[in-house]
Amino acid sequence: MWSLQNLLFTICIALICVTSAVGVIHVTGYLGSKVKISCSYDKGYESYEKYLCRNNCHDSDVLITTSESTKNKYKTHDDKTARIFTAIISDLHSTDAGKYWCGVSKNWNDIYTEVKLELVPDSCCDSVTKVESYAGYSVSFSCPYESRYQNNLKYICKGTRPSICLEQALITSYNKQKGRFRLDDENMSTKFTTKISSLTQSDSGRYLCGIQRNSELHDFRAFELKVKDHCCDTVTNIESYEGYSKFINCPYESQYQNSLKYICRGNQPSTCLQQALITSNNKENGRFSLDDEKMSRIFTVTISSLTQSDSGHYLCGVQTNSDHDVFSAVDLNVKEWCCVSKTEITGTVGQPLTLQCPYPSQHQHNRKFLCKGDHRNSCRDMAMSQSRFALQDDASSSTFVVIISKVEAADAGTYWCGSDSQWRVGNYTKIQLSVVFLQHTSTVPSTVKTPGKTVPPTVENLVKTQTSTMKALEKTQTSTLKTLEKTQTQTPGQPVKDAALYVPFTILLCCCY
Repeated sequence: MWSLQNLLFTICIALICVTSAVGVIHVTGYLGSKVKISCSYDKGYESYEKYLCRNNCHDSDVLITTSESTKNKYKTHDDKTARIFTAIISDLHSTDAGKYWCGVSKNWNDIYTEVKLELVPDSCCDSVTKVESYAGYSVSFSCPYESRYQNNLKYICKGTRPSICLEQALITSYNKQKGRFRLDDENMSTKFTTKISSLTQSDSGRYLCGIQRNSELHDFRAFELKVKDHCCDTVTNIESYEGYSKFINCPYESQYQNSLKYICRGNQPSTCLQQALITSNNKENGRFSLDDEKMSRIFTVTISSLTQSDSGHYLCGVQTNSDHDVFSAVDLNVKEWCCVSKTEITGTVGQPLTLQCPYPSQHQHNRKFLCKGDHRNSCRDMAMSQSRFALQDDASSSTFVVIISKVEAADAGTYWCGSDSQWRVGNYTKIQLSVVFLQHTSTVPSTVKTPGKTVPPTVENLVKTQTSTMKALEKTQTSTLKTLEKTQTQTPGQPVKDAALYVPFTILLCCCY
């Protein structure tokens, strides 16, 4: 039967006498995927056999019939109610492209519908829109479409293969909310928007927005999402010193002149506003102040009385109406306050002491001073408050000296001598003064000297030392008298010769502390 039918078909083709239900059907599929070819037929042919063939539809050209349903990579389905014969071709290769025929078997005169299959790579798209956001934030993809597709299905998937995008859709316009995904179709503006909330780094990757288009390939837009876990690609490095103030300048774009500005520590944008150190709504907060220069589009945050613990990463934030705020990053390094030199010196209680302080030549006419305290910002000017401290300036050698007329134990500690009331780094000498006591005898325990602190002998040790010394002296005196009695004859009632030389004596040891 097939041989005869094919012979007649060939003759009809030559004579252009093929019966066609419709015009040529154009179908496009993706390489490596599958394609569906649907051909309608007239009423009355529901029970007739249908088939799909190629080329001249010889016996060897018939790919599958409705009586087989599945054969190799072909499948068929006959919807007799809708009168549509459907053939599915899987695992498409470039050789599958070309002309096909949907046939309806009739005695001597089959009905044929011509199909042209075009194959394209299973990838998308020529242009990709790049989108960036931060972990914990939200992001939106805006996908425009033609007005004729207002009522068509819209969807979004993750990946690069259009052929399986609808099957793996994260959300569609039929189901507008699904977990962290939401789809809103704005028919009036002919675009639909997909929003992903509570982003994680695993959300990074390629996404496709799809619009279903009947028999044609679906229409797609591609997005490349990058979710960062910290901010930012560029960081401004600034330095200062403990005790100083530092200005952090944060530029912003003109459209954000009236937006909220703020600064926080760390590099997590998603929690920055909640953990803000200060905002433009509250311009003073402890050591932090914020000033917004709208004309120059820069807001400045001042941190006063810096400590080394202020070192670290900061984010300048500007609130926007989009899914995430705009940030710039600053890395602050607070260094230990240093000086020209660090000097250790030891003074003796009750003795004078001279402290030498060099200064820059340009400070020749500045007021010179020596102050005492563990920190330069809380030290006491000794020359102004203590009469024992006298300051003498030698401008020729760019040096001044401070003479302590009589050192006291309480003088031990840290001193700062300088010539600049603004405490600029490099204009000071730090002096660590230790104080010791004058040693009167070798029998007195030695003082323990530590930088900045004097430890005098204890009263208990002094008493023990004095008692021991006196006992030794008494023994010496008794022994001497006995020796004199043996070696010298004495007349009763007559005074001993040179008796004054042998009168017992007592030595009292004393110590200053």
